[in-house]
Amino acid sequence: MMSSPHAVQNSSVACSATILAAGLGRRLGNRPKAALRIGGSSLLERLTRALREAGCDKVNVVVGTHASVLAPLAMRCGAEVLRHSLENPELIDSQRLAIERHAGICPGQDMLLLVADLPLLTEQDIVALLEAWRARKYATMAQVPVVNGVRGHPVILAWDVIRQIQRAPAHVGVREWMQAHSESVAFIESDRTGFVTDLDTPEDFVALRARMHPIEVTLPPNANDTNEH
Repeated sequence: MMSSPHAVQNSSVACSATILAAGLGRRLGNRPKAALRIGGSSLLERLTRALREAGCDKVNVVVGTHASVLAPLAMRCGAEVLRHSLENPELIDSQRLAIERHAGICPGQDMLLLVADLPLLTEQDIVALLEAWRARKYATMAQVPVVNGVRGHPVILAWDVIRQIQRAPAHVGVREWMQAHSESVAFIESDRTGFVTDLDTPEDFVALRARMHPIEVTLPPNANDTNEH
């Protein structure tokens, strides 16, 4: 189930979403994973569309090394591009950039945060999470989907969490905040595999291609191929 019978109705709703797409994609041959194409659409386009259809009108995309490939895709989707100044940003760097921007454009409102390599995530998955968030207990300040014991994405953060992380030292990200405030985190059990099916390795790509058949799934060029051209 996605909500508790003891939950209390809460009017605060995630107003925007940020996709973290600054990873190097090393295990996939240094490829921008969000540029993978499924049936003619990039993964970034699919995620942006699912978020918007679920009610997240404002979508940001954090990009890094692969900005030359991903920024045009994000802009074509109408998403705001957040560019790293760091050459090899870590996940926590992307989180902090996303939080800083959210605090500036959506003050007082909650935030949906997700990684960019979720090929099976759908509008229905996101709607289910938002419904659970609206019905959460008042003490809940963060929400994480869990499938068969595996934590997934998107994560939803209350405005108070955004402010706390924003004011914290640079080494504090979402994971660190959750570890320090475990009593305020709701882990939502689900059987929706879109929350936890990611794309890290060549084996993941082979499995995704088999699962999506006969829909065509293609990898983007690696960074070396792009630079050569």
